[in-house]
Amino acid sequence: MPNLDFYATENDWPTVLHAVFDSHLFRVFEADSEPDREVREFHTVDEVPAGSSGRHLMLFVVGSGPGPTAKRIDFVPGISDARFRYSCEGWGLIQLHYGGPFGDQELRWSHTNHNTEKRAAAWASTLHRLGDPAAWDWTAVTSASGKLNRAIRKLAIDKIGSHPVLPGAAQFIAAANLRHEYGTGIHAMPCFGG
Repeated sequence: MPNLDFYATENDWPTVLHAVFDSHLFRVFEADSEPDREVREFHTVDEVPAGSSGRHLMLFVVGSGPGPTAKRIDFVPGISDARFRYSCEGWGLIQLHYGGPFGDQELRWSHTNHNTEKRAAAWASTLHRLGDPAAWDWTAVTSASGKLNRAIRKLAIDKIGSHPVLPGAAQFIAAANLRHEYGTGIHAMPCFGG
């Protein structure tokens, strides 16, 4: 299975990033650039910024395909001073997304995910700009994704349902008395009507 939903906090994120960089399997890009800038590639954990640019990443498995492309998104004039941003795209890229705490009453899943060859082929006629999905080595993408997911599972000290819980997340869950898992995470209060 290509995706993994897991619980992590700000204290856990550098450990997750070390698992990515230490594997030497990936080139690491921000999913969306900062306004009026190009997409950045990060080469070390220390280069990954603390803000949202470092919490939504795209991983390119080295040698797996033609590599990422940058889609320019132009902003509506007059809404802000920024004119554009770029989004990092590619059929075989692996998403790495940090969910983290939402206030002190919820911890949202962090996750990894990627396209499958079948899904990419089904969408290829709609998204011509991404090229031919057959140009990607899907075995390499799936293998690297599985290795990353196993590395994250090894970092966990607990599990809630099928979701690994990293150490900082376990502390946050206990301190905030989060007990109700639904939606995209675990909450202090039960679901409305539940």
